[in-house]
Amino acid sequence: MSKSKFVRYGDRGFWAYDVALGVFLKHLIDVAEPLIGSQDNDWLKEAISEWRIAAVIDPCGLKINQSWSSAQLDVFVNLVGQACNSLAERKVIGFVEIHRWPILDNYSLDTRGASEVETGPVVELGQAIIGLIDGSLSDPPTGSMWFFGWPEGRTTIEMRKERVIDYDVSAEQAPAADSPMASLFRKLRARIAKALTSGQ
Repeated sequence: MSKSKFVRYGDRGFWAYDVALGVFLKHLIDVAEPLIGSQDNDWLKEAISEWRIAAVIDPCGLKINQSWSSAQLDVFVNLVGQACNSLAERKVIGFVEIHRWPILDNYSLDTRGASEVETGPVVELGQAIIGLIDGSLSDPPTGSMWFFGWPEGRTTIEMRKERVIDYDVSAEQAPAADSPMASLFRKLRARIAKALTSGQ
């Protein structure tokens, strides 16, 4: 299983350590869920379902929806900022706590053997997401891509064509019908659809 997941907005993006992205998305979900019932925020229900999948399912990365209005993007950026602030209140989060977080059915976050996760690199990852949206994220060195969330902080990886994959869970990009992952992706899409129609 890959340690990296791709974060994309439009034609720009960067790679993220999967552990850090999962921890960040959990906190993003926490600050977003209270807004689901608010006026004009129905779109968040679908977004939260996608974030749950991105947090725990490999190889699903985070694709920020380009069809969101400027007002919706403002809400998202604000939520990302709140998640960063929440994370910054603690220096580390222990494995036991992380493993117990209810993310998606029986799926939980994997710390890849680490007894704890430092929040500093996770906050840096969240800030990079904001920079990706508002254009303030600097370009990486030529021939490389940013990699955020690594325990030692931001770094770069060599850019290779095969690495730039648009991970999504849409029907068009789901695995072939005879693929071992096909059944899982069908279930994930069905779960999102059920959540949207049932209001759960």
